[in-house]
Amino acid sequence: MLTFEWNKDAEQLEIHADSEGLKELVKHIKKLASVEGNEHLHLMTEDWGGEELSNDKQNEKSELIHHVKIFKWADD
Repeated sequence: MLTFEWNKDAEQLEIHADSEGLKELVKHIKKLASVEGNEHLHLMTEDWGGEELSNDKQNEKSELIHHVKIFKWADD
């Protein structure tokens, strides 16, 4: 399980994950970090055609984010 959720009241991004979800997130970030130059990756829920993020919201006060785009910029 891995979700990104926006808590509007607290004005904060919440990341909810179990052990497997955290391992998958680390795997994606390591892969992104290993490429040269500028790059990005997409994490999406099944509802949005992906499989990286879970569809089940964990905080009833939050809004589920269906698409997360992570950017990696080249080192100066």
